[in-house]
Amino acid sequence: MHPAQRPGPKENTCLALPFGAKRPLRQTLPKCPLFAENARIENSMDKFEILFGSNPVLQVLVPFITVALPMLFLFAYATFGFMVGSLEIKGARSGRALFDRAAKQLATAGLVLGWTLLIGSRVWLFVQSEGYVPQSFLAVVVELSWGVFGFAVIASSIHFAVWKPLANHKIGHAFLAYFSGINGLFALFALMGAIRLMAAAELPNAAQLSLNDIYNFSQVPSPQIAALALILPLGLAVPPLAAICWIFVRRQKEDYGRDYYNALVKWCASWGLVFWPLVTLVLAGTAWMDIRPLLGAATPVAPMALVEPTVRVLLPLVICLVLWLTKRAELPMRMKPYLIVCFFLALGASHYLYTCATGFVF
Repeated sequence: MHPAQRPGPKENTCLALPFGAKRPLRQTLPKCPLFAENARIENSMDKFEILFGSNPVLQVLVPFITVALPMLFLFAYATFGFMVGSLEIKGARSGRALFDRAAKQLATAGLVLGWTLLIGSRVWLFVQSEGYVPQSFLAVVVELSWGVFGFAVIASSIHFAVWKPLANHKIGHAFLAYFSGINGLFALFALMGAIRLMAAAELPNAAQLSLNDIYNFSQVPSPQIAALALILPLGLAVPPLAAICWIFVRRQKEDYGRDYYNALVKWCASWGLVFWPLVTLVLAGTAWMDIRPLLGAATPVAPMALVEPTVRVLLPLVICLVLWLTKRAELPMRMKPYLIVCFFLALGASHYLYTCATGFVF
């Protein structure tokens, strides 16, 4: 073949052109990056759905994490103000700058966590807005609960903003910290009430339910009683674990020395040891309420029926043990991996509380 008749190196054709003839212009449609990106996302989603449908571990783990992790962060933020205020009072009494520095470090953690939850919950409500009628009672309650939570975040933001102006007024500063903690705790109860109302709206007999049916605390034992008993202890028990994790994360940029971090981790462990035993007692009571009917049944108790109540109690017991060892350790920072694991073990208690808050017995 004559060299002039050979196709070009980039031409996708096998036709030979006459000598001297001009090649026709190739008309190609421009590629739309948006369509390509959408196709790639749809392909990835299809692969995830196939993987999710064929993997029983993911079918259990993904719904658990999507519920338990936001709940855990919510409980971590709720009473951060109480820890900050206690550190400021301890610093004023002892005259040590260590506690003032620790209070500001934890106040920063609460501020970041609060605004992240506030913005994330607003986005989630925008996505879920089609699930309820605008201006309905459900919509009003949901928006009010979000507003209460927003007020709590603003209160903690004001407390952080006046840190320098009130540097010499430790008691007043501690009062603002406790005020933000009270608002966070009140917002926690309001949000749990709104979550229960949203769960009731999805029931088949939702149209026949009244507020007395939804918030009926006269029946004992019941899921709502278990949730009500667990909110306060868990809201005070999770923040020290979150504070310890924040300390570990920020140490690379805010290294105040080994003695500072050992003292702060030990103080957080002491705080956690006050409330995690209460959480364990409440969960042990709920486990006994679940197991007692099985023991009185005529049929033998299935071993799998005892797994969930047993794990429910063992997880907070492990957390109590690790916190006790941390408090007694000479170098608490060496307990770092175990303390991080304890934070994620608290997912079990937060998920159980959500299950109780959205459970109904009629």
